[in-house]
Amino acid sequence: MIDFVGDPSLTREQLRDLLKRTGVRQVSGNVLLNQQHFGGYDHGNGWSWNDLSVCYTSPVSALILDRNCVQGALYARPDQPARATVPSHQPIEVSADVEVLSRAEQQRRFCELEVEMTPPNRYRLTGCIGPRKDPWPLRFAIQDVNAWGEQLTRWALGQAGLRVSGGILASRVQVGDWPELAHHRSPPLRELSRQILEHSDNLYADSLLRTLGAEHFQQPGSFRNGTLAVRNILNEQAGIDLGPSWLADGSGLSSHNLLRAEDLLAVLLVISRDPRASWLMGVLPVSGESGTLRYRRSVLGPALKGKIMAKTGTIAHVQNLAGFIDTDGGRRKAFVLLQNGLSISPEHERNIAAGQGEWPARRFERHWLEQAATPRAIAETNR
Repeated sequence: MIDFVGDPSLTREQLRDLLKRTGVRQVSGNVLLNQQHFGGYDHGNGWSWNDLSVCYTSPVSALILDRNCVQGALYARPDQPARATVPSHQPIEVSADVEVLSRAEQQRRFCELEVEMTPPNRYRLTGCIGPRKDPWPLRFAIQDVNAWGEQLTRWALGQAGLRVSGGILASRVQVGDWPELAHHRSPPLRELSRQILEHSDNLYADSLLRTLGAEHFQQPGSFRNGTLAVRNILNEQAGIDLGPSWLADGSGLSSHNLLRAEDLLAVLLVISRDPRASWLMGVLPVSGESGTLRYRRSVLGPALKGKIMAKTGTIAHVQNLAGFIDTDGGRRKAFVLLQNGLSISPEHERNIAAGQGEWPARRFERHWLEQAATPRAIAETNR
């Protein structure tokens, strides 16, 4: 049995090395891919159905290998049918029935790129796309985790020199007294947190949430018990009562999430004051320097570059930012900026895409942060 526990960083090569360390060379029977550590859905309630084909919504299963994601490319040359490819070693099927059209023709026909998904990890691209010299990058989220795990485990077994007389089967059984032959450790929490905070990594965030539910309640981790664990721990360890706030996942992808600015601010103040949490300050993105703030145009000006340490939160019609800002007066302020229900006209959006103007929300964000950097505003904490 291989007992998977939701390590979001686990790769097929690490699985191969783990199998080598067991010292086993022959399996008389089946290899079980156990996923008992997590229970319930592998996608969060409120995730948009038409985002599920892309890798930022990869299934957060106990079995995660190579991020449950495959990179590919779509070639769209003028006067030629589009052509989709994935590396030959990836066990998925991708095909394309995509027209290459001018932007005007795409708009006239209300046509865009779409994807159809069928078991066991087959993807068919349809619709249309504009011509492009370089290939369009594609990132497919795995749909059938069991098939994916079976195929990658078969590769790892072969590379490790293990012969198996039976099959490779999905399972959900209690590990109990099964003897441990070898184990693999994930990176420490600080490294996992850096990946979440610096790069807004949804898979890492939701895997950590489900793991938290498993550890806190001593049962298979789910989005339900993971979010309740967050509420309980914040209340018990930091005195923060989330009250009417609603948590649906750990990544923020769900449209069901509802969180008050005052709750986020309370968490930030704990980070700044509690020695148990102060290390989180060092793994936040820094404006103009790291992570999701490295190229965020609203914070790259001389008044803000290098002065903001904050977590971004962006989905359709939402643009949020919460963290800390160093003021001109030498103080460090905690701030929360939530912008929801954002929308602009199609004409305005086309102008921005053409490099004419900027998103109003980003312009407001820049002006708001520049004002926050003065000695007046919002909640302050000492360095």
